[in-house]
Amino acid sequence: MKITILSFYDRISLFHSLKPFLFSRHSGLFDFTRDPRYCLTRDRNRVLFMDRWFLKPDRVDLDLLARLRDKYRTIFFFNGNAGGGILRPEVLPFVDLFFNKSLFKDRSIYTRTLYGDELFTEHYHADHGIEDPEPIKRQAVTDPALLDKLRVSWNIGIGDFPKLKYRQRLAVALARMTNARAAKPFHKSRSLPAEFPVNEGICDIHARWGGPKRPTLLYHRTILLDRIRDNPRFLVGKVPQNQYNREIRHAKITLSPFGWGEVCFRDFEAVLNGSLLLKPDMGHLETWPNAFVPGETYVPFSWDGEDLVEKGTYYLENEAERRRIAGNAFDAYVEQARGLDERLESILHLVRDF
Repeated sequence: MKITILSFYDRISLFHSLKPFLFSRHSGLFDFTRDPRYCLTRDRNRVLFMDRWFLKPDRVDLDLLARLRDKYRTIFFFNGNAGGGILRPEVLPFVDLFFNKSLFKDRSIYTRTLYGDELFTEHYHADHGIEDPEPIKRQAVTDPALLDKLRVSWNIGIGDFPKLKYRQRLAVALARMTNARAAKPFHKSRSLPAEFPVNEGICDIHARWGGPKRPTLLYHRTILLDRIRDNPRFLVGKVPQNQYNREIRHAKITLSPFGWGEVCFRDFEAVLNGSLLLKPDMGHLETWPNAFVPGETYVPFSWDGEDLVEKGTYYLENEAERRRIAGNAFDAYVEQARGLDERLESILHLVRDF
């Protein structure tokens, strides 16, 4: 059985979402393309995986979906958005399974429209009155039976760390001229770390970030910055990528807010560098790898940050607890990531059901 992967080629796809297909022991099963015309006119495979499709432009091409559905025996859709929201529920009737990087534990949430697409943007809109200048009203899932198609695949914790911007941009350019396999030599981390990293604790709490311009996304980061403003224990401000990578390598604690979604690069940069992950509460979400067990692999705080400074200060002053949780997170991540081939195999087994 051969499988065609139709993917939008960008840094996230080539260095994260496609990594299992590129590097697993099953990599020979996959043919890669970014051209739907190839799928419709020349592809002889009967199984199609769609990865990060309908992101740019942010519009579902229902005609294309219908034509692909007519051609392929099995279609699995790997959604590309960062958060728990599925954003493109109109895809569901055309595909056999719909994989997200994260899903809300309460699946019934997908039957209602969220302002700004995510639970946390809905919270800041409803409780704080934050509005986007041109809000997009997404379709909700109108048939609850379609929720049975939802599955969790893997989040951006599967991928290449640290982020090397120019190296990855070159890989994207080459892949777009050929196919996804052209990005393989540009992956820096092809194997898992063997032991817990040396973290010298030079920085107390690393909190360097920019932010999406959309108000319902940016507001979350703004209120956290307001909480830590003028607090010398928090390192804030934007810096070049190389400096960011050096600093986070020796941060005692990493503050990782939500961004385009809940799960962020910074979460796993913290874990892989032996830094304690301090993050808004993730209890509403199911994701994998799961670095979000409260008090065991990360320290949660409220979405409005009332307890942020208190918790950051506590773990700076309790080194043994800080190291225990950081060590747990590293061990849990490595153990889960070692099972990536098996997780991919479980998805391949599902193909046979359709």
